[in-house]
Amino acid sequence: MTQGGFALPEILIVLALMAVVMGIGIGSFSNEMATVQGDADMNIVYWQLKLAREIAINQRRSVEVVFTQPNFISLVRHDVPNGTTLVSTAVLEHRTTFMLFPGLPDTPDAFGDATAINFGQAQQVMFTADGLFVDQGGNPVNGSIFIGEVNKPLSARAVTVFAATAGIRTYRWTGSAWRH
Repeated sequence: MTQGGFALPEILIVLALMAVVMGIGIGSFSNEMATVQGDADMNIVYWQLKLAREIAINQRRSVEVVFTQPNFISLVRHDVPNGTTLVSTAVLEHRTTFMLFPGLPDTPDAFGDATAINFGQAQQVMFTADGLFVDQGGNPVNGSIFIGEVNKPLSARAVTVFAATAGIRTYRWTGSAWRH
């Protein structure tokens, strides 16, 4: 009478193959998590900028966008004749901060990557009632915001703002280039 079943060497081979497949999967999963989390945090920056522009246009008031290290964004409406009102706040999640990764180039928009939050010499940036993006003196200003999670270059993201049209673009670092 023959008994069915598996021999010990067969079981060990199957377990070894499963371990290899799981090891590969875990490495890929980690990279995918960095990508998904980077996208989620990029969207926080993007939607805060969009919200600031919409409030500025709809309420006919300038809305300042304030970036506070390491990961905080606030929108402040400038009231007439004076005063301010905090209209929105957001915090980047997943241990993401405003940061530059060493060796990564500027975005294709080339608005600068000297610092993680780069609006040239501007001390303040805001959307006007006309929908323009300007500095504290009312001068149009282009800029870039770079974010990421330390030691995870695939989480690198950038959001750029073009002054004249207040166009907002998002970029994802693919490991070799910025993609829109």
